[in-house]
Amino acid sequence: MTQLAATRGPGAGLVLLQTLAVLYTTGFVWTLQLMDYPMVARLRDGASESYMAAHNNMFWKVLAPGLLVAGVTSVLLALVGPPTVPLWAALVMIGLLITIMVLSGAVATPDRDSLAAHFSAPVHAHLLRVSWVRTTLFTVWSGLDAWLIWRLMR
Repeated sequence: MTQLAATRGPGAGLVLLQTLAVLYTTGFVWTLQLMDYPMVARLRDGASESYMAAHNNMFWKVLAPGLLVAGVTSVLLALVGPPTVPLWAALVMIGLLITIMVLSGAVATPDRDSLAAHFSAPVHAHLLRVSWVRTTLFTVWSGLDAWLIWRLMR
């Protein structure tokens, strides 16, 4: 991969950095979706609230680095990306990021905060549904990055 970046120029390095950030973040949200969030409903009375409170304290510390790098590199790809990155692809990435951030901030965060105060099966089910949307969006973003890597390698 580093040889690819070296032979294709700094734009290729930007695509590689973004791809790594998006794959890291996508893996994290898949772990949340398949393991972390479903297990909350299995915890005994009182344990789910303390678990979600601890989860909420760590969530952005783990997610933010990948999101920050993915966001900055998406903007850079839109502004100065290599010819192998069509402008529409960079704009789609920015749109995915905005949608994910809105869903996270306006919907998922209040659900997580509510679950940290008191477990509610309907709130938990809502969080899982919203998280499936975010997980799908990150997976689409990963696919788009895989396509960009393929274009770089041609």
